[in-house]
Amino acid sequence: ICHAIKEYPIKKRRKYFNRLFARVKLTAEDETVPYYLYETEISEFAVEVVFASLVPLSVWNAKKELLEVHTNAKIIDIKQAPDNYQQISLIIEMEPLPALVEWSDKYTDLEQNKLNIGLSYSGVVGMDLERQPHAFIAGETGSGKSNVLKCMIHQALIKKYDVILIDFKRGVSFSSFKNSVAVYYEYKDVITVIKNMILETTRRLDKFRSAGVDNIKDYNRVMSDYLPRKLIFIDELAELLKTRDKELSHVLNDSLETLTRLSRSAGVHLIMGIQRPDSTVISGQIKNNVSYRVCGRFVDKEPSRIMLGSDIASTLPNIKGRFIVKDNDFYEVQCFYFLDEINLQPIQELEKVSQTETKDVKEKQDKEPSRTTFNFDFSDFTK
Repeated sequence: ICHAIKEYPIKKRRKYFNRLFARVKLTAEDETVPYYLYETEISEFAVEVVFASLVPLSVWNAKKELLEVHTNAKIIDIKQAPDNYQQISLIIEMEPLPALVEWSDKYTDLEQNKLNIGLSYSGVVGMDLERQPHAFIAGETGSGKSNVLKCMIHQALIKKYDVILIDFKRGVSFSSFKNSVAVYYEYKDVITVIKNMILETTRRLDKFRSAGVDNIKDYNRVMSDYLPRKLIFIDELAELLKTRDKELSHVLNDSLETLTRLSRSAGVHLIMGIQRPDSTVISGQIKNNVSYRVCGRFVDKEPSRIMLGSDIASTLPNIKGRFIVKDNDFYEVQCFYFLDEINLQPIQELEKVSQTETKDVKEKQDKEPSRTTFNFDFSDFTK
């Protein structure tokens, strides 16, 4: 379906799909087949092919593997338009996601409160702090989990957020940030930090009430005393919560639950790494308040189900840095590979580079997606 023939008229593309759908028996009750409308390039890796269809989405999904075999192409997803049940889209892979994407400051989004983490079939993917205030980053040793955290810390520093790192390995994996980020690794210090963040959250909420606003973005727009966002990175949440001191564990759980519940609009964010999610370690209250999930490959399906509500992460290819991101949907993402040498440059210098490169990227992304000419292999249908 994605082969060498460059351009074919719409009639020939429709003829191709008509025969394809008839062959795999993808037909409606009145024996009609889906009708090709157009295709749109989503990114350099994928194209969306749109059909008018009276065939239910469940039938499309049941025929997915058969369609892949007959088209010799990977179908990433099959979607139904939210406002039109008679419109179905096939998201088809044009090129595989790369196995390595080095971080560049052109990926920093300076105009939004967003921390980008990698490339998906839909383009650059990241955490929007205004929509998803807290995150879990899950992955086994060697999966690239710490690398994702490094990339996010680096962007947070460029954006001049206040950054705190809780790491019981004493910040060894984050040594390139030692002059920019406060690292905490003693339980008493960690409890103090989290309790201080709760106090800061309530202080900010009181300020919002006085100013007649309900979030940090609106407050900073109308008031002169600018409030920076505060990001708390925890490298291994289970290590923090699995203390043998039951009273200490109870205090930590309660404090994290309070923080995740109250700080949504206050600009105080928790980004928590965890090696292996365990329902006995992470309370349901904390999980319910952490909407953004990034999950690496697990051979066992259970960690994927705990983190994503689906076993989709267990189907990931064994590629370092390959994750599933759960936002409004599931995205397969190749996360950026962050070189520690990047952070050795002064932040001011990085900011200048990022502003220039981000402007170029944004101008490219702001352009209307073009409807493309799809390269089909018609050889089997034009004999």
